[in-house]
Amino acid sequence: MDAITQFLNTQPAWHWWALGAVLLALEIASTTQYLLWPGIAALVVGLLKFLDPGLDGRLAVFLFALISVIATATWKRSAWGRADRDTHGNLNQRSAQYVGRLVRCEEDFSNGRGPVRVDDTRWIAATVDGSAPVRGDMLEVSGADGAELKVQRAPGSVP
Repeated sequence: MDAITQFLNTQPAWHWWALGAVLLALEIASTTQYLLWPGIAALVVGLLKFLDPGLDGRLAVFLFALISVIATATWKRSAWGRADRDTHGNLNQRSAQYVGRLVRCEEDFSNGRGPVRVDDTRWIAATVDGSAPVRGDMLEVSGADGAELKVQRAPGSVP
């Protein structure tokens, strides 16, 4: 028997529980949900090792890896695992949050570009049709390109 196999075979159940506790503590600190399932898998393998102290160390490592991968993949594909990813589609896309909003033209546009006011912030905007709105015109945000809003005349406004 080689040294690694001997080392794995002599590991008591509490080593697996300690590994599970460390992984779960790291999960609490990181909140990524990637260490949750390996942490739980280590606790399960520790329980198996407690119930059968003669459990082969290589089998224990294999079960740990298998349970970790299957549980993580199952969680990420489930409705509960996807729920966190689907709720904040525009979180870091502030300009995309304004699509569909009505904004007021702050100054006359030149070459299809000019400033608009959205709430208390002044944005640079470009018209999608190349028109030249004048100060006070109501425009509708139809898209965004980085920090530049794409606008068009609001429905019902007079050209």
